[in-house]
Amino acid sequence: MNYMGMVANSPVALKKPLVWQMPGTSRDGKTVFYNGSMCSLGQELKKLTDKKILLITGKHLLLSEMKEILYQVLDRENLSYDVISDIPPEPHLDTVEKIAVLMDTSEYGAVVGIGGGSVMDIAKIAAHGGDGKLLDRAANDRFTQKRFPLVLLPTTSGTGSEISPYAVLTVNDKKKFYTSSELLPTIAIIDPVLAAAMPGNVTAATAFDAMTHALEGNMACPVPYTECLAVESAALVFQFLPIAVKDGSDIEARYYLSMASVMGMLSYVMGGGLYAHSISYILTTEKQQPHGVGCGLALPFTMAFNEVYIGALLDRLGSRCFGRDGTKELRRRVIENIRELYIQSGFPETLETLGYTMSDSGSFAANLLGNYERIKNPRKMHEDEAKLLFESMFVGQMQYF
Repeated sequence: MNYMGMVANSPVALKKPLVWQMPGTSRDGKTVFYNGSMCSLGQELKKLTDKKILLITGKHLLLSEMKEILYQVLDRENLSYDVISDIPPEPHLDTVEKIAVLMDTSEYGAVVGIGGGSVMDIAKIAAHGGDGKLLDRAANDRFTQKRFPLVLLPTTSGTGSEISPYAVLTVNDKKKFYTSSELLPTIAIIDPVLAAAMPGNVTAATAFDAMTHALEGNMACPVPYTECLAVESAALVFQFLPIAVKDGSDIEARYYLSMASVMGMLSYVMGGGLYAHSISYILTTEKQQPHGVGCGLALPFTMAFNEVYIGALLDRLGSRCFGRDGTKELRRRVIENIRELYIQSGFPETLETLGYTMSDSGSFAANLLGNYERIKNPRKMHEDEAKLLFESMFVGQMQYF
């Protein structure tokens, strides 16, 4: 990946700054979106603080050319900073404990998270530390006021964490979810070029996370606003994911997949997650599957479960993405197109492929409804239906209820 070369060669339209205010942020809070926007990081931080910066990132970034470019951006503004890079893919409470020790023994002026969803979630939590109470806040979900300005830069295009009021940790082998407007960043800097370093499988996994955010947001809150976001986000994934998987340096594809991620999270914030996310949480805990892979596997099956209640969404998707809509057969074809895109991306097609057995269906169903039930789902799910859903995912045969 040649970051500076890709920025220089980007069409002018993709380098035009898009800046908007995020609901829930401070008066000066904003989202910045354009190719090359990472280069503005130092200037933005200089406006926020004259103290040391805590930079939280992933190991992969520090092993790439981006390390030197990132440091140059910060050094140009004479900023001092400490770097934490040992953030695991599915962070636990002990990760927060390490951050808490550092926050309590150093004097920082701002927190920066640059990486995937896990890195940004940890950065969100870290922005509430520095007074000896961070671990208590994480254990008891008491994120009521940020103590430091927070700047987030995603290096993937799918989690949407950089514009969401959510964070996720694993606590006692279960996902713990945090929701607070104080988990929104002060500034989100979305530079699509940063995502160009992702390999094809990670690109696809994060894209399915974005699509799941988009579609579940509308299924949970079926209003015109979420429908527009959901349909356009999904359309961008259908159009540009195959291109980005084939050629990771295609800057137009990267730009529009990043836009799909933003639109997906805006839909998700309105409605919230449904059963595709719940199933992914079970799979990521059981087999450490990437979250987006779990979402992509589950999404068409959960849409098939909701089919009777999401006709308007399926019609709009069919018309926008495939030029067809209006009958039960065509609506089902839309759902099957989502599954085909998932399979074409090279992911495991069934729960059996992931190493599960049919006998796991019962325990999965109980776990799903016992720990991750979704009251906003357009159709109530009973345990026998949940078991049938998992059985259909085991054999890879779509079940329309």
